Amino acid sequence: MKTVLSLLLITFCTLSSLYAQEDSTKVIKEKYPYRFPIWGQKVMDRGIEFPKPAGISLSYIFNEMYLDISEFNMSIGGIPMDDILNEETLGFKKTRAFTNGTNLRADLFVLPFMNVYGLFSLNKGGTEVSLQPTFGGTTLPEFGSKVEFDAVTFGGGMTLHYAIQKFFISADVNISSSKSALLDQNVGVVTSSYRFGRRFTFKNKKKLAFYIGAMYRNFMNHSGNSGRITLGEALPGLEESYKNWYNGLSNPQKKIMDQVEQKIADRLEGKGYNSVGEIPIEYYIQKDLIQKWTFQFGGNYELNDRWMIRGEYGVSNYSKFLMTGVNYRFGL
Repeated sequence: MKTVLSLLLITFCTLSSLYAQEDSTKVIKEKYPYRFPIWGQKVMDRGIEFPKPAGISLSYIFNEMYLDISEFNMSIGGIPMDDILNEETLGFKKTRAFTNGTNLRADLFVLPFMNVYGLFSLNKGGTEVSLQPTFGGTTLPEFGSKVEFDAVTFGGGMTLHYAIQKFFISADVNISSSKSALLDQNVGVVTSSYRFGRRFTFKNKKKLAFYIGAMYRNFMNHSGNSGRITLGEALPGLEESYKNWYNGLSNPQKKIMDQVEQKIADRLEGKGYNSVGEIPIEYYIQKDLIQKWTFQFGGNYELNDRWMIRGEYGVSNYSKFLMTGVNYRFGL
């Protein structure tokens, strides 16, 4: 009898040990494999499907914004021209700023609901300005110019996420700073956006999400910017364009412009510039966005847990925004 009881006890202990090993193995398999996000284990324990915590994305971005010029001061060849050329006499009618380029972004889910990121962009852009000068109480015909430039942009931001079943909401804010050869100071921009959307999951486990929202953008430096440029850079083909514009004026208008030109020539006398295009301009400009909000809509298509394609478009009466790119995610 004792022998039978001993055999049963040994068998029970052996089976218990095996079950314990199986349970232990099961726990190891369900352990969250990454350091981020913090509380990632709790997300897994609740059965929530969560993306890999880190990502790198490469995107093409186009921006178009219309600006108001509220203040403008200029010196030519180091000689102040504020009393002759300013925002009132030049009569800024329309200022269109645009950029397009490649954006590199790295992001990390620090918490399940909070993603932080840094960004770096190489951009080509330009500014188109329409002027309708007013001198001596006479308003002259409209005149335009276009300046193109290269810029480097860097910045960072944070996105907050929340999902309810198949629906999700997010709020994002970032600060960026752009540097170009035309301005002495960097141009800082704050951007915030808000999105609401729905996700669809297909039988092949691919996912498609659509969303709508709004984006707010504004300059951070409200005191304006200053810069340097030559007339040749500011207005390519200046002499020919000005000549055509001047020839289209009436005789009284030509007399007014002759007087303005003479005032400028008198102040530049003896400076030794070989051509108009060589004359350097130093300027200060205060600009504001005409419309700071845009309506946004877009979506993303998840090929698998690592690769995702995304696109977004924003539009208002005085601005446009386009972004399209690819995102790669990985564990960390």
